[in-house]
Amino acid sequence: MKKLKGCLYSASESNTKLPDLGPDLIMSEILPRLPAKCVGRAKKVCKEWLSCISSKEFVMMHCRHMCKGSRQKILSIGQESCFISSTTVDLVDEKTMITLPFHVRPSDVWILSSLNGLLCVCLRNTFEMLIWNPLIRSCINISDSKSYGFFKIYSDAVGLYIDSSNDYRVLHIKRGRFTVDVMAYSRRTSHWKRIPFLRKRHYHTNGYVWSGGTFCEDGLYFTVFQFWLAGDIVIIRFDVNTETFSEIGFPYVGNGETCQGNLVNMNNKLHVFVSHGFIDMAVDLWRYEGEHWSKVMLFPKISYIPTPVWCSITHVSSEEKCFVMTDWGEVYEIDLNKKTCDLFIPSDWNHAIRTAMYVETIVPASLQ
Repeated sequence: MKKLKGCLYSASESNTKLPDLGPDLIMSEILPRLPAKCVGRAKKVCKEWLSCISSKEFVMMHCRHMCKGSRQKILSIGQESCFISSTTVDLVDEKTMITLPFHVRPSDVWILSSLNGLLCVCLRNTFEMLIWNPLIRSCINISDSKSYGFFKIYSDAVGLYIDSSNDYRVLHIKRGRFTVDVMAYSRRTSHWKRIPFLRKRHYHTNGYVWSGGTFCEDGLYFTVFQFWLAGDIVIIRFDVNTETFSEIGFPYVGNGETCQGNLVNMNNKLHVFVSHGFIDMAVDLWRYEGEHWSKVMLFPKISYIPTPVWCSITHVSSEEKCFVMTDWGEVYEIDLNKKTCDLFIPSDWNHAIRTAMYVETIVPASLQ
């Protein structure tokens, strides 16, 4: 018996050859299932691997595998740093530090939307919008001289989506004093184009608050609600193929009761967490199918959860847990089986922190 690096093996075992997997099997079945960091290192093997891994087909294949299951992580941007942490309790303290590709303080970066490893962010000092993949350090400024892509905080709304040609796009809804202007940016062409909005345009008033966009199936969805007690609330759907808008009714929770909805894509189906109440907040999970809402889960009463105005339920894992992110950077984990709500990531009350659910992919910010 021989010993190598602490492992024992026999001479006969050392002569056993691994089967020849072949380049096609490696590229189609093995590499697409590896974490994005490993795929990045695989580019250095040879020119053929670099060419294959950089192809549009491989990037799409790898992205599909990475977006399955519970591979989501939490990206946090604080006063002085940006990092990615795991959603696994045992690994939450293991953080990957991210270097910003733009010359601003981390606290001046606002996360507007996240999809397949790409972030759409706004720089608070210039109000410019950028598409950014933090893992592969790919970034592009999508603002232009005609004011397209310049974001007004607390007024505009943004969503990332993929159209029928697999082009990544940014939908920018700009609210003026009496108008709602909609522009769509194409990653493939690097240009903006105007899209007509609904004729019913009262959503431009300051009394309405828009959420960020949630991409699901062939639609990009926004919640729009009046910012006062028992105000109207509606869901706006943008069909990414026909490029038209429509309204969807909100689930009925009772007359005169204050509520808020947080949209989530779960298993490629549109869901909404409806939170209502204040001290003992009740949360219901609804699913949208066949142009109707159906209640699929009633959360247990939890003694404390952040006030719904300042938080959003963003993700449900396969273990029946969800994460709640507040505007102060706190992340809570709700366990539906144990009926508990525990602090998952504490906030730094002296520094603003922005968080988002994030999947590590090799999708580039630009094709140019």
